[in-house]
Amino acid sequence: MRLSRTSATLALSSVAFASLDSGSLLQQFYAPGRLLGNSFGNPSVNATYDYVVVGAGLAGALTASRLAEALPNMTVAVVEAGSFYEISNGNYSQIPFYSTKYVGPDPDDWQPLIDWGIVSQPEPGAEGRRFHYAQGKTLGGSSARNQQIYHRGTKGWYQAIADITGDSAYQWDNMFPFMKKSFSFTPPDFEYRAANATPNYTLSTFDAPGGPVQLSYPKYAQPISSYAVPGYASAGFHATDFLSGNLLGYGYWTFTIRQKDSTRSSTESAFLSPTAARTSLKIYQSCMARNLIFDENKRVTGVNITAGGVKPFTLNARREVIVSSGFIHSPQLLMVSGVGPREILEKFNITVISDLSGVGQNLCDTPTLGSIVHNTDVPDRNAFQRSDAAFEAATEQYLTNGSGPLSSGAGDFAGWEKYPESYTTNLSQPAKDFLNSLPSDWPNMEYVMSGSSASLSDASSSNNYASIGMLMTSTTSKGNITLASADNTVAPILHIGWLESPVDQELAVIAVKRARLIAAGIPSLGSEVSPGSNVTTDAEILYWVQSEGLSAIHHGAATCAMGRNASSGAVVDSKARVFGVQGLRVIDTSSLPFTAPGHTQGVTYAHAEKLVMDVINAARGEES
Repeated sequence: MRLSRTSATLALSSVAFASLDSGSLLQQFYAPGRLLGNSFGNPSVNATYDYVVVGAGLAGALTASRLAEALPNMTVAVVEAGSFYEISNGNYSQIPFYSTKYVGPDPDDWQPLIDWGIVSQPEPGAEGRRFHYAQGKTLGGSSARNQQIYHRGTKGWYQAIADITGDSAYQWDNMFPFMKKSFSFTPPDFEYRAANATPNYTLSTFDAPGGPVQLSYPKYAQPISSYAVPGYASAGFHATDFLSGNLLGYGYWTFTIRQKDSTRSSTESAFLSPTAARTSLKIYQSCMARNLIFDENKRVTGVNITAGGVKPFTLNARREVIVSSGFIHSPQLLMVSGVGPREILEKFNITVISDLSGVGQNLCDTPTLGSIVHNTDVPDRNAFQRSDAAFEAATEQYLTNGSGPLSSGAGDFAGWEKYPESYTTNLSQPAKDFLNSLPSDWPNMEYVMSGSSASLSDASSSNNYASIGMLMTSTTSKGNITLASADNTVAPILHIGWLESPVDQELAVIAVKRARLIAAGIPSLGSEVSPGSNVTTDAEILYWVQSEGLSAIHHGAATCAMGRNASSGAVVDSKARVFGVQGLRVIDTSSLPFTAPGHTQGVTYAHAEKLVMDVINAARGEES
């Protein structure tokens, strides 16, 4: 009998609780200093705090925790529409292998206890398809939902932020301490990890002992990754480390995984729960912020909230409200509260507090273009689920020492590049001008080696597949978020904008050609299954990308973009203070001026660490 992924997970759940100790799953509920009732605010009861943080996702949980620790004489509340992912999503959230659950493009592929169920508009650049866009509705947010991939931005990318904001604080050297601050790094454990899966890393890029989030390499490397180097090398890539400000090259990622037991390390488990257990921080879980409250001087004074979607109450803020609700819900909350483009607010009879044209605009995202999929004789990531004995062995490995295939997510090996000149010579002039405008270290494309294909391989298949996914890391297309209602329980309208630009379409075609070249240099790959040998011309390649390949990797940003002034379309200044009002900041990926080259988890940690320090300095009277 073959086990389905669902039955496999339930089987693991029944075993996992038999082995709980103070250092294993659900640690915060069993260890000394565990969360008690005093860690939670009383829903439906009006209260006043010095700071109210709206959203306890990656940035919000970090922000609330840092404030409570640094300012012990002040009070902090954090409001989250979801609850604990350990309760709401079980092992699917904590065990790395299951990190791909409920994040697919199908509008029905979502789990309502941890996700908002946002579905895009029909996207013109994707042949009119609509996409589920996963967004965490849970404590820890994206750090509780993502594939745990960690790398840093590039030196040129940070300089671009410094240039657009006019603030040298964003230069690499000044941001580097914030990049290190959140994490404690554990080197790879070669007792369990294959000897031919050695990653590049430099200990000097981390602090010792470091911060509360655990960063490591999984105890299991995907087998196909050991065969990847010749393919990347033959295409002109060189080995690199993804932590030192230059992404160009190939290597293994680090992951936000607690190496001791190979469980997810999120801002909820690392920051929020421990901080709430030992400080006066109050968590309001399963409570949704409905709108911000302003006085006659345009100072934000609090937040209207409903508990469980039913009972209203108000949290007042003596000093500041910090919105950390993500690139979709942060602009939505601002708009329903009267901060945003006048024409949109007046359409819904919302009183205009600050007419900011950039709220909800400038949506930047880096989509996946699909995967070049091949047959292979190397076991893929689903191989262990194809028999009872193999799954039982993997379960025993995981529960005994956190090793084996359950300890690893999907792809663990990747490469970034700027396109070689031989591939750009015949591009249109606008495409050449765009590429030339980018910093020299800003990659055009990321290629992910993976022992699976979401579209072709599952636990019931007897075949092994390997794929090279193409993630577009420099794009010109823009989307937007706008209101469907003045009531923010009604989902906002999401237009992602992927591949609407002819420039992006040209660059997408090159990606497929380059991925095929990498695949041709990997001897263990068999025949190409997708897109297939019949897809050869530029027009055929582009149609395949738009009609089949294109999908989300959930790196949306910049919908409350940072800049020098509101007249340029910016929403916040370089310290995340919202233009035109007082006492309000936005700390999450929506306040980045553009999205990151690659995966956003690493830059979001650094972004939040830097901005919450600005808040702390202001409270101490040290803000410049």
